[in-house]
Amino acid sequence: MEPPKEYKRPLVSVIVPVYKAEAYLNACVESILGQREGDFELLLIDDGSPDGCPALCDGFAARDARVRVIHKPNGGVSSARNAGLDAAAGKFVVFIDSDDWAEPDYLSRLLALHTQTAEEGVLVMTDYRPFAPDGPEARDFPAPFTARLDGPDADPQAFRDLIFGFRLFPPYCKLYRRDVIEALGLRFKTEIRTAEDYDFNMRYLTRVKAIRYEPAATYHYRVDYKTYLPSNHGVLGDSEIKSAHIMAHGIVDLAKRMGQYEKLRPEIEAWAANKHYFNRMRMLFAHSEAVGRAERKALYKRLIADPVYREAARAGARQLPKSTTRQIACFADRFAVWYLFYHFVEK
Repeated sequence: MEPPKEYKRPLVSVIVPVYKAEAYLNACVESILGQREGDFELLLIDDGSPDGCPALCDGFAARDARVRVIHKPNGGVSSARNAGLDAAAGKFVVFIDSDDWAEPDYLSRLLALHTQTAEEGVLVMTDYRPFAPDGPEARDFPAPFTARLDGPDADPQAFRDLIFGFRLFPPYCKLYRRDVIEALGLRFKTEIRTAEDYDFNMRYLTRVKAIRYEPAATYHYRVDYKTYLPSNHGVLGDSEIKSAHIMAHGIVDLAKRMGQYEKLRPEIEAWAANKHYFNRMRMLFAHSEAVGRAERKALYKRLIADPVYREAARAGARQLPKSTTRQIACFADRFAVWYLFYHFVEK
């Protein structure tokens, strides 16, 4: 949907991918339309949603001139966000998920943080508060910081807060400059289903000198709605393998760029081991009649084929919590052993 000729360029383009969120969409959109900063356009990207979302989107557009709706065939959240980026007209871009909602000062805090930042090439970000039907979930918030990505002023604690605190991964709570996005030709990779947002952010950071963080939890993230089923009949597949390798390279490269890799290496390796042995290996051996032993073995080989990923995970194995998994990881890290373990012990 193209803006009309008399359309005034907004300060911010708010992009919301919409799919099967009928129960939550009204709260999400009302929280955006109620922002104290009113100079924005709201792009609702109907990603072929089969419920009442398309009609709801059209209703919002009829009611408020700041709302534009794009209806498209279902292609996934990355495809929807890309459609929003293609249509965005604002100086800045902000993402919000359709099952989440934002405090009235969500946009104004991000913009104020940008205004307070004198130098160019800084990504500003706030924080989010996870919640479920029974209320907010616990989350610690560090003090405000500016993370230098190059040079001697880089702070290892800032790296920990960004990576291990999962603040750098999602696209929300960040104020992107659209000219940087377009200069880099940035779009979300539709061939991966996890870490696509982290991959987008890491490519955006190639034009960023520092990250300025403020612990304002003005974004509310719904944890109970976002379930993930691995791409290969419920088993780890090529999408998850690509994502795993992207994450490994991105984390190591960022630590090296900040000059903190050697200092943080044990922590990075411990994190990598936990993700590999307690997350992706369990995905690989998830129950599915459609995926046999031979295919799982081939997937296992592809997963550990990347040397950065493999070496970080295996180096951190001894830091795993004491368990049978740790024993196998340290002394018998082979597919045949894992297969027997998951087939007979974990079944």
